Amino acid sequence: MPLLKADGMGFDCKAVLFDKDGTLIDFKYMWLEWSRYMLDEVSAAAGLKTGERDTLERAMGIDLAAWHVDPEGPLAGGSMTGLRESMLQMLQTTGLDEVESRNLLQNIIRQAEEAMNWETLATPVPGLYEMMDKLHGRGFKLAVVTADYASRAKISLAALKLIDCFDVVLGADCVENSKPAPDMALLACRQLGVEPGLAVVVGDTPRDILMAKDAGTCSIGVLSGVCTREQLAAAEADAVIDSVADLRV
Repeated sequence: MPLLKADGMGFDCKAVLFDKDGTLIDFKYMWLEWSRYMLDEVSAAAGLKTGERDTLERAMGIDLAAWHVDPEGPLAGGSMTGLRESMLQMLQTTGLDEVESRNLLQNIIRQAEEAMNWETLATPVPGLYEMMDKLHGRGFKLAVVTADYASRAKISLAALKLIDCFDVVLGADCVENSKPAPDMALLACRQLGVEPGLAVVVGDTPRDILMAKDAGTCSIGVLSGVCTREQLAAAEADAVIDSVADLRV
């Protein structure tokens, strides 16, 4: 059985399940650019004042001026549904009713899908290609389990010429409950034909670690995203490393 090593620990496993943003791909480069677009368009459409725009920014869990993402905020680890609901609640405090707010957000999110160049926004974390080659060469079954849409994950992976490295690509839209629920990890294991106990989840947020724990897989936290070593350790990650480049096979 292939042996995966991280942070001085060895994992007897057949499959590795990777989060996407912050783990395989630079999180901030992609999602803070998307957030900037959303803030500009929503603020203009809703006629938000400066203070209201700042409140919307906080509701998304970001600070664009500081180029910061709140690791526990909606953007960092939640699904698009959760992010939309957080923005929706804020907009209703400005005088828009629920229907107006929901329609406005749905239209701008749809508009953003067309406006953003997802291919060019997909930037690999350092050392990604070398590690994928090693894992693939050693016979590991590989999956992506992301809170993003599966279709967008596939666009990003294809742009990086990595789509063929993965046997399974799952997004929050593929399951009833997104992270930290175990649904995605369990579905990935079923599709890979691997028992959860023989799989390892690699991710950059506590939601990834909690998903792994509830699914019965091992977990490795990476510091290439938005969370600290202390946050990942508090979620009881089995190991914490700087990035996927520090995996050993």
